[in-house]
Amino acid sequence: MPQESPEARLLRKAQEEIVRSQTERFRRDYREYFERPETEKLVQYFFEQIYDLEAQDSIIQTAINTYKKVKGQLTSSIRENLDDLIELNQLTHALDRKMAVLLIKQGWTEGIKISIDEFFVLYKHLGLEAERREQLFGAIKCMMMSHRLAHRPFSEIVLKLAKAFAVMFGVMPLYRFANDGYYASVAVSPEVFNKFIDKVTEVELSYIEKYFGK
Repeated sequence: MPQESPEARLLRKAQEEIVRSQTERFRRDYREYFERPETEKLVQYFFEQIYDLEAQDSIIQTAINTYKKVKGQLTSSIRENLDDLIELNQLTHALDRKMAVLLIKQGWTEGIKISIDEFFVLYKHLGLEAERREQLFGAIKCMMMSHRLAHRPFSEIVLKLAKAFAVMFGVMPLYRFANDGYYASVAVSPEVFNKFIDKVTEVELSYIEKYFGK
């Protein structure tokens, strides 16, 4: 494995700091959902696992490349869910990376923690309102799809078939990604879930309007 250059390490560490600050903000804004047993896994999955840099490593990327070649053999609902999760993960990764580049340009050095307010200074400075809206509605779509799939009849049987497919074609990292979404969603009632989606929409749109509004 080639040795990481100082520049690459600094960028990686800056991106990790962006992710840390963002997940800290999620835990503040959605504290009640992190503290409720039936929604804890849901918010951890969509507000932490999607933002996990480890999900961008070479194993995941290899699985994505393989999946693109064989996804036609999956059911349409599973395929759509995986496509949306991959797209959201990659868009989030790209936005975090751009924020990390901006952070370094402003003189950040490894080990310095940024506050949530400082995160939003970068957020506004970077711009990309259209991408932020795409990210938000992509996240909401993924949440709704995962919840809907988790509450369909025979969903566990479909997951077992998907696991067999994943083993056969070498895409287990993606299976685990989708499987985690299932177990994060299955314990949440439709009533609680709908209130949660309303909360996410209200909070995240308020930030977009605050920092990009005319």
